[in-house]
Amino acid sequence: MAFEASRPDPARLARMPFGDAWLGLVDPADVVTADPMDARVRLGMYRHLIERLNPHGRFGAHDELSPFWGYASQLAWQHRSGRLGREGHAIADGSWWGACNYALSVVPYVAATELGLVPDLRVVTRGYDAVMPAWHAALRALVEPDVEHDTARVLVWAAHLASITLAVRTHDVAFRALPSAEQRFARGWVRMVDLFAAAAVRTDLDKLLETGGGALPPRVLAEGETQETFHRHERSTVRRVGQLADRPGWRWAMEVRVWRRIMRTRVARADAEQLLAGMLGNHERWPAAMRALVYATLPARIVELALGTVAIRDSRRWRSTL
Repeated sequence: MAFEASRPDPARLARMPFGDAWLGLVDPADVVTADPMDARVRLGMYRHLIERLNPHGRFGAHDELSPFWGYASQLAWQHRSGRLGREGHAIADGSWWGACNYALSVVPYVAATELGLVPDLRVVTRGYDAVMPAWHAALRALVEPDVEHDTARVLVWAAHLASITLAVRTHDVAFRALPSAEQRFARGWVRMVDLFAAAAVRTDLDKLLETGGGALPPRVLAEGETQETFHRHERSTVRRVGQLADRPGWRWAMEVRVWRRIMRTRVARADAEQLLAGMLGNHERWPAAMRALVYATLPARIVELALGTVAIRDSRRWRSTL
């Protein structure tokens, strides 16, 4: 079950920062020790998940619609920005970002191994037994030929949220070792996961190419730095994620409950990017707020039947500035 050279699309990957690394990967099954504390091994795990969980081709001829592309992109960003804590490809034992990624790379990979979907790298997870059923359900949905993409994404995000919640709770010491500015960004990043999970946001390669993969800070944030060397979109990301982090816990808990209610229908999830852009300061804030109110208050069946066509058509007119 080695990597298949014909599966990746070089043209698409040429537009991604990790494209060369992806094409140059050595199958972790071919090395003596598949060390999960090596970023290349984790990237290889993602390549297996992307290639092996598309047996019927419904995620595209080049697997471009697999949700795991976003995971690979996040790992690559954490690596190049120095958030994994060591030089080269090694991931530091005390890296908070590395621990969170472990929950989103090694854990789903082991779950796929248990289902016989990917090569067994003999990697053992500890402390994540509670989230394995969620990953099993998500992975089965990905390989079943008749499960719709939206349904599969909902299940993948549910497993993602369960894993990251457990990782954050387990690695509080590593979190507190981060610089205070990085702690603020990391707290907002986790809260952004809550929003994305409820909306079952697309994280496939085509979506990453459409949005640019997100303008994320190129290095660990230090207290008091001006970020003048950051691109303006990177500064915008830091500002918006920081604003999420600064919300009081009681307010955030209330907002997440409301957001989850808004996102309970497929129609609302199709409109999620524009709604998020409105929430986070886009100039279309009021139209987005009005649509969100409709999604939250009308019965789900009415939203799906009466608003589906209109909402999906209108959502295409608003460009997200996330």
